[in-house]
Amino acid sequence: MSPPLAAADTLDLAGRLILYVGGRHQHVAHLRRMVEERGGAFVHHDGGVEQSMTKLSNHLERADAVLFPVGCVSHQAQSKVKSLCRRFDKPFKPLRSTGIGAVVQALAAVASNMPTFPPS
Repeated sequence: MSPPLAAADTLDLAGRLILYVGGRHQHVAHLRRMVEERGGAFVHHDGGVEQSMTKLSNHLERADAVLFPVGCVSHQAQSKVKSLCRRFDKPFKPLRSTGIGAVVQALAAVASNMPTFPPS
């Protein structure tokens, strides 16, 4: 087992709802399973490709934290996520990649109640 996956095994998301915006469609099921196996709930929004941005706002209001890979979501969606997160005081984490290591690191921050949003 790789180090990021080994670290992921100890995470407890304690029922937190993770909103994942954008990313690659083929990764969504794996991310959902990874979050749910660690006691969290998962919802995905495609960043406005096929789903409305209104739906993004609805998801975000319920979320405990928001993750999005900057290379796999539009700049418009990134701006919308950031502004909504600031308005609703939700932590968010722009991910530099869609890789498991980046996701595990962000989930670890959520699990430990560390703020995941960048400074204003």
